[in-house]
Amino acid sequence: MQNTGMKSAIAPDLLAIYKNSDYRVLEAGETVFVMHIDEPCAPLRNLLGRAGVVSSCFISAYNPRSEPRTDEENAQAQAQLVQDVRQMGLRYLEGVGEDPEGGCAGEPCLLVLGISRENAVMLGNRYGQNALLWSDAEGVPQLLLMR
Repeated sequence: MQNTGMKSAIAPDLLAIYKNSDYRVLEAGETVFVMHIDEPCAPLRNLLGRAGVVSSCFISAYNPRSEPRTDEENAQAQAQLVQDVRQMGLRYLEGVGEDPEGGCAGEPCLLVLGISRENAVMLGNRYGQNALLWSDAEGVPQLLLMR
């Protein structure tokens, strides 16, 4: 788990949920593989290699700062995130981050391929996210804290 340089304002119980969540990557609505923070993920590493990129991030625009928004607000924010990723010329797969213990509802996410760490942090901040997952070519998702 990595912080962007400051002490985190995120509650410890929420950090624990992030750490224990399943981060599912989807294709046609079906789970292709599941990632966990700080655990090597061979399918992610292989995907990055096949795509010819050396990094990725798993990000959502839902519920900024973990404050619930309406379904409509969340859907609009997620659609704008998709637009931003496309404008950056990056490919993505859909996903969902969810707490298997039910502490938080699952949120739609994007696995953005080939994004730099700096641009991932920029998107996380733009969409008011507490954190996101980032991986280099080794395929080990790291939690990057935005606050």
